[in-house]
Amino acid sequence: LTSLLDLQLYNNTLSGALSTQLATLTNLETLIVHSNKLTGTIPTELGQLTSLLDLQLYNNTLSGALSTQLATLTNLETLIVHSNKLTGTIPTELGQLTSLLDLQLYNNALSGALSTQLATLTNLEYLYLHSNKLTGTIPTELGQLTALQVLSVNNNSLTGTLPTELGQLINLLLLTVEINKLTGPLPTELGRLTALLELRIFNN
Repeated sequence: LTSLLDLQLYNNTLSGALSTQLATLTNLETLIVHSNKLTGTIPTELGQLTSLLDLQLYNNTLSGALSTQLATLTNLETLIVHSNKLTGTIPTELGQLTSLLDLQLYNNALSGALSTQLATLTNLEYLYLHSNKLTGTIPTELGQLTALQVLSVNNNSLTGTLPTELGQLINLLLLTVEINKLTGPLPTELGRLTALLELRIFNN
């Protein structure tokens, strides 16, 4: 079905692996297969779907690492893979997805540090990274994501202080950093976040 633009199979009980043959649907703009019982890894071949705008694989049992090949999907606006069993680090290559508006990687077992390359996603409005095994500090470079409305990094093992640069996120509605290992003072610069509706910093 090489002319297919939109493939939505979500909310079923589909099982097994995602077929590498999906990569032949080179005109595909939307691939939504969330809320099934899919297993195995995310095929690196999905990186061939260069027309893709919307990729939603959440609420499955997908495992393994996030493929660096996803970075070739430079038209991608939505990448939602939360609530799986993904491991490894968040690829620095995701910083190449400069059209991205919505990135949701939460509720997996992703580890390592938050890459400063995320700061290149200047169109990003939603960044959900909570409930993983992330370590290291919150990069000061995230203050460059001035379109952000949601920054959610709670339930990890992040250390260090809250960057004063977060005060530049003037469109932020939700900031959740609770249940980490953050130290130091609460930056006065957070007072600039006049759009903020919810701030959660407990259990640090």
